[in-house]
Amino acid sequence: MDRADLRLFVRFHAWANRRIIETASALTDDQFRADGPLDHRTAFQTLRHLVDVDWSWREFAEGRDPGQTYAWDHFPLDDLPSIASFSAEEDARLVAYVDGLVPASLDEPLGLNPEDPSDVVPRWLILAHVVNHGTQHRSELARYLTDLGHSPGELDLLDAPRLPDPAGEG
Repeated sequence: MDRADLRLFVRFHAWANRRIIETASALTDDQFRADGPLDHRTAFQTLRHLVDVDWSWREFAEGRDPGQTYAWDHFPLDDLPSIASFSAEEDARLVAYVDGLVPASLDEPLGLNPEDPSDVVPRWLILAHVVNHGTQHRSELARYLTDLGHSPGELDLLDAPRLPDPAGEG
């Protein structure tokens, strides 16, 4: 995968995250925090998990190990406005990180398990995982939001080349 392809994926990820978060703002706080058919029980917990994974894997890809902490251990993520703000900032950090990568660094192997030196994957795969993981949870959230009468609409990857750039470059 080259940097332009990866950038397209992370731009899509940022756009789709915004769509879900904007749509979630139509929920009442009770709906936002209610148990539902979501892997992480509530829309609140699912969104926090989504942005935590974005943050922790980007940190890892940049050479910083977040250890056994969560994003909310470092940043206030107690409500939808704080999640929305953090998500927008994290999406911008991810796009900027991808923009700064040199081609050779995309294929650089990163160790996933310090106890098993053979457990490595290329950097680009970790960053693609962030996008793919987000797709899973956005899909769950889209279904939940739609069931409550607040569909986020289509979230098609095929629209990615025509999406607004989160970095304001087109």
